[in-house]
Amino acid sequence: MNIIVGFLKKPSAYLKVANQVFTRWIRTYAYRGSNVICENCSWQGTQFFEGECPNCKSLPRTRLIPFSIDYFDLAKTKLKVLHVAPNKTEYFGVKTKLHDVMQYDKMDIRAVKHVNLVEDLTQLTLEDNTYDLVVIWHVFEHIVEDTKAISEVYRVLNTGGQLLMSVPIFPVHSLATYEDVAIPYANYQEIHGHEDHCRSCGLDYYKRFEAHGFRTAELQVRDLDDSLVKKYALSTGHVAWCFTK
Repeated sequence: MNIIVGFLKKPSAYLKVANQVFTRWIRTYAYRGSNVICENCSWQGTQFFEGECPNCKSLPRTRLIPFSIDYFDLAKTKLKVLHVAPNKTEYFGVKTKLHDVMQYDKMDIRAVKHVNLVEDLTQLTLEDNTYDLVVIWHVFEHIVEDTKAISEVYRVLNTGGQLLMSVPIFPVHSLATYEDVAIPYANYQEIHGHEDHCRSCGLDYYKRFEAHGFRTAELQVRDLDDSLVKKYALSTGHVAWCFTK
């Protein structure tokens, strides 16, 4: 009854959603093939649509997570994993690759359905040396006190534990990180490329993690073979780091 009432009040909005769902369904089944693979949901097809998977709506940055898990050989057995601020698509991508985990905690600063821990990354209440792997994807650019967050991640990782991490590089391929605490929030979009990014991360951003004792391994998508980039529909402007404690 509520759906009917809603449709009568705003038929155009409901028709728009219905059209989007129908389009996704058509693309998911009509474009099945072997040219491209979405590692987030295992869909295989002839193409992605403006970088988006028709089945799970993953984007290039999201698909880089499972790709990076393989690239850095992180799918060990009996892992204790902490995934910070995952959206549902990212969560599915990690689950696709990490089958044999002892513990998988999903954390956010606010309570959302698919997380089991509500914590502030700059002041965690978690015990030292708890996790073997931490995944943090496009989060640090939102954190003003990022060095505190880095220190906390280092603390809760076991010795030899690893942090799989990525931030957006802005502008694309920029070498140097830029930030200024005097920049007003209203100007973030203009200066940092997003209304909620408090800094413009460059390819040197990994140095902040090394300053806390991490060792670095790097994946720049632009250095991959072009056939891999096309097969998984990745973005050559993206970078992933694997840090080891």
